[in-house]
Amino acid sequence: MKNYKAKSALAVLFSLVLSSIFLVPTLRADTVMLSFSYGYLFPADSGYKEVYGSKVMVPEFKLGFRVISDVYIYGMFSTLSKNGTTPELNEPAHSKQQFMGGGLAYFPSVARSLKIFIGAGVASATYEEEAMDIKVSGNKLGFMAEAGLYLRFKAVLFGLSGSYCAASDSYEGVDFKIGGTRASAVLGFIF
Repeated sequence: MKNYKAKSALAVLFSLVLSSIFLVPTLRADTVMLSFSYGYLFPADSGYKEVYGSKVMVPEFKLGFRVISDVYIYGMFSTLSKNGTTPELNEPAHSKQQFMGGGLAYFPSVARSLKIFIGAGVASATYEEEAMDIKVSGNKLGFMAEAGLYLRFKAVLFGLSGSYCAASDSYEGVDFKIGGTRASAVLGFIF
């Protein structure tokens, strides 16, 4: 079921990308924004950090459409997978998290070749963790906030972004956090 959700989400994202490419000639400039970022996630949960470390490499895809002036509606997808070791017993552990969400962003030009991105929205956080023959999984709704600074060269964007995407859940009375703070390098396109 979870693989079906992930495949469905990727199919929808791919369809949006293809449709935006075909619509570009009929739209005015700077209507569609597509980006790929890669960087570190610094987990918010202390128990997660103890098992998997204090940082995890995370890719993210984002697609946005301008609705009015410099305001965009956007969708995003990010995923991470990490192997670790349980404390004390040194048993192998595996964790997987996926975030799919969307929101509103303010994406103005602040100088000739400089754009800023300020966004906020909601994200569906899906997680799965397996350790010591116990498998825990679930899906929770969380929030996300992001800011970025991009250099623009015609239709190409290069930049840095920082974000926070988190949700929380509990297992057998123990609360834990999903996600955390992310710092990434970004390559994007704006049409």
